[in-house]
Amino acid sequence: MRGKYIELYRRKRKGKTDYRLRKRVVVSRLPFVSIRISNKNVLVQMIKAGPKGDTVLGSASSKQLQKFGWLFSKRSLPACYLCGLMLGSKMKDKVNSKVVVYMGLKPYVVGSRASAVVKGLIDGGLKVEADQNTFPEEKRLNGSQIALYAKNLKSSDPDLYNRRFSNYIREGLNVEEMPVIFEKVKKMIVERKGVIE
Repeated sequence: MRGKYIELYRRKRKGKTDYRLRKRVVVSRLPFVSIRISNKNVLVQMIKAGPKGDTVLGSASSKQLQKFGWLFSKRSLPACYLCGLMLGSKMKDKVNSKVVVYMGLKPYVVGSRASAVVKGLIDGGLKVEADQNTFPEEKRLNGSQIALYAKNLKSSDPDLYNRRFSNYIREGLNVEEMPVIFEKVKKMIVERKGVIE
C-alpha cells in the first residue's frame, strides 16, 4: 500500500515561514515586533495580526537614524539598539499590552544584533519579556568596543586602519568618537519620542 503524500504549504516548502511559531504568535493576540536585518539596513516593525491580514502599527528603519545624526554603519550593533529605541519610543503610548518578538526562521542569539534591538525596545518603554542575560554588554551597545579597536589599530597599524575604516575617513568621521555620538543620538531619540521631521 502506497503512503499518502501530504503537500506542505508553499512558504514552508521554501523555508520562509515556521507555521507553528506563527500560529502561537497569532493566537496570543498580542502585537508582535518583526526584526529584519539585511546587508545594509535594519527594519523593525510593530505588527498586529488580524483575520484579514497583518497590520503594521509602526516601524523604524536604520535609514532614519541619519536624521538624528547617526552617520556610522546602519547595520551595526549600536544602530540596531537605536532602531529598537526609536520604535519603542514611538509606540510606548500607543501599545499598552505586552509585545512578542517574532524572528521568523532566524534564531534569537545571545548578544546578537536582534538582542540589541530588543534591549532598545525595552529601554524605549515597551513591555517585552526577555532575559536580561541575553543582551549585549554596554560597551558593545554604545560602540566603545569599536572605538577602542580603532584607537589601538591606528597606533599599531595605520595602513590597516586606513583600509578598514576607509569609508568613515572618506566621510570625515572619527570612529573614536562613536560612543559620544551614540549618546547624543540616543538622547535625541528619547526627547523626540523617536520622531523627527
